[in-house]
Amino acid sequence: MKSFFKYLLATVVGMLIVALIMFFVMIGSLGSLLSKSSAPAAPVKDNSVLQIDLNKTVNDQARAAGLSGISPLNPKFDMSKSLGLNEMLRVIEAAKNDDKIKGIYLNCENAGLGLATTQELHKALSDFKETGKYIYSYADGYSLSEYHLASLADSVFMQPQGMLNFQGLGARLMFYTRFLQKVGVEMQVIRHGQFKSAVEPYFRTDMSPANRHQYEVMFGSMWPAILADVSASRGLSEARLNEIADSLLGFTAPGALRAGLVDALVPRSYIKEKILPARMGVADSLWEKDLNIVSYGDYLANLDAAKTKKAKDKIAVIYAEGEIVGGEGSGSDIGTDLAAQIQKAVKDKNVKALVLRVNSPGGSVLTADIIYQELMKVKERMPVVASYGNYAASGGYYISCMADKIFAQPNTLTGSIGVFGTIPNTQELLTKKLGFDFDEVKTNKNATAFKSMSRPMSAYEKAVMQQNIEEIYEGFVSKVAAGRGMTWAQVDSIGQGRVWSGTNALQIGLVDSLGGLEDALAYAASLAGLENYTTVEYPKEKDFMTQLMEMFSAKASAKMQMRMTEEMGAEWSEAYRLLMQVRDAKEPQVWARMEDVVVFE
Repeated sequence: MKSFFKYLLATVVGMLIVALIMFFVMIGSLGSLLSKSSAPAAPVKDNSVLQIDLNKTVNDQARAAGLSGISPLNPKFDMSKSLGLNEMLRVIEAAKNDDKIKGIYLNCENAGLGLATTQELHKALSDFKETGKYIYSYADGYSLSEYHLASLADSVFMQPQGMLNFQGLGARLMFYTRFLQKVGVEMQVIRHGQFKSAVEPYFRTDMSPANRHQYEVMFGSMWPAILADVSASRGLSEARLNEIADSLLGFTAPGALRAGLVDALVPRSYIKEKILPARMGVADSLWEKDLNIVSYGDYLANLDAAKTKKAKDKIAVIYAEGEIVGGEGSGSDIGTDLAAQIQKAVKDKNVKALVLRVNSPGGSVLTADIIYQELMKVKERMPVVASYGNYAASGGYYISCMADKIFAQPNTLTGSIGVFGTIPNTQELLTKKLGFDFDEVKTNKNATAFKSMSRPMSAYEKAVMQQNIEEIYEGFVSKVAAGRGMTWAQVDSIGQGRVWSGTNALQIGLVDSLGGLEDALAYAASLAGLENYTTVEYPKEKDFMTQLMEMFSAKASAKMQMRMTEEMGAEWSEAYRLLMQVRDAKEPQVWARMEDVVVFE
């Protein structure tokens, strides 16, 4: 009878899993069929306005949502394509030169914008305005990054009961030391670099003086870049903007209006019923019939449909976006498979240059080195130029430090040249609190070194780990020194795990120029002697079934953390990441990664 129920239960569970898989396959097939059967976008009419809805996280590379639209915390299905900075820049540039497009309606609602991404879009929209075209912006409420972008609009509108976050930059770090003590876990940490603060939460309860200093310097260079843009757009002095931020004068909608941060408090419908018709010379009563509004998706579809014969010469754009993980990566992180994508890109004899777009806080040293070595081989054949997004820190800097030229945004976070290793000691938790006992047998003195987290490391094991960390750090610094034309000592003096803003990084030689992806492409073309070229992007998107299988793999925990960050906030996400790190620490982890910071902006 026991066997009967066991097999019955196994059968039921198996059937449920199969049904779940079939359900996802049907959803994927339906989404594919819908996308293929949908009618082509209508042609753009004269006197049109382009509506850009910033209602999703803006990735560097656009990708189909696939299974990423499914949330384990708040199940919902969104099979639409994600927003990609690459496509947004293309759309804005095309609209700038399109006589039929007279303006842009920027709908800033729940936009996921990093500070460097915002700066790149800000420049593209500023170039659009220089042609004499207009931009209007609306949101129920604005975060700082949303407002930074919206401030360049001819008019900024907000819902009468909305809130506007213009209060400066700040960070709040979570420390785990007392929690770990309570549960009986000691996180044994080996690091090189006084600024390598990613491990401080394991043994401190506050920021070290070095860490506090680096953030004060970093934010001190990032905030003025935002102030300068907003000041130029809104006609408010930087001193006045700082006064508004210090006193929270723009926090409420009426306060934002009085402070001059917005131009009017109106319901959303008012934009299409009054503002746009007036600008386009359309009577209010006829706006539904005569107002020519082109959606971002339709305009992009028209661009794709209108593609002419491509130039023979190509520049490969490699997107390195997400945390660098051990083994093969997924759609949300960087793995060793990126090296294979690089190989695939340069096998094309028409590829004459490579642009590496980095948006990563770092991660696995081993994976970073595999990618670095692959790019070094590419550099022997063609120019390699790097473009930095929101992050290019630690391992993100490691993989790109050999580039012929590095471009960053003023608010890019980069550097963090340092290494650390961690292994939990759960002896007190398992033995003293839970009553587990352990014994071992071995052929050699250190046969079980680094293989168990149920005991502390010996002094000799710590020395071996420290030597490993020192050698990896020495190699990291040597690679940067060779790539940047510096001495080892010069790199070490600005390394030590310290994080720099793009502005600071330019001053100390870690990057060469402030600029975006388009600047990097133009420079790569000049190095390769190209006047006409087309771009090809990698990595190529994984098919639906591959994404489905990954969802049931070990990488599901990383995706869970991403969803927790989006839906519950970064502090809850940090707690989840800590638990997963303790769970998965079966051997020492060596990382080149900057810390996770909750930035209030």
